Amino acid sequence: MSNPLADMDRNVVAEELSRFFGVLAHPLRVLIVEELRNGERTVTDLKDALMVPQATVSQHLGILRANRVVLERRDGRHVYYHLRHQELADFVVECIFFVSPDEKESRSLLSAINSTRTTWSKQKTEKTSSKTAKQKRSR
Repeated sequence: MSNPLADMDRNVVAEELSRFFGVLAHPLRVLIVEELRNGERTVTDLKDALMVPQATVSQHLGILRANRVVLERRDGRHVYYHLRHQELADFVVECIFFVSPDEKESRSLLSAINSTRTTWSKQKTEKTSSKTAKQKRSR
């Protein structure tokens, strides 16, 4: 027999996960998460990196912030955004596996996926190497 309390808990968790995935269900928000992989950024930084209007970036950051995916830090007139959980960027890279095409699907999609996986993974490695070097110099 099933446990009604456990079923209710599962439903609550399923609803929260569904809401969370819905927050990420826009290509620009996925790209913002990837840009924040390497640390905090301003709206201007993100606008320049993603080549979209500042208002668009602000709108999507608002959605991510309202849903506790990103946090902000104010420094004078500047607002810096960062991921609440840095591991989210790693999770996004791992999710590429689930959109990988099978043999019947287009080679161009497979090529784009492989290129993106390499780029996003490389960015994380470069940032980690840079951070390690800075820490060693400061000792």
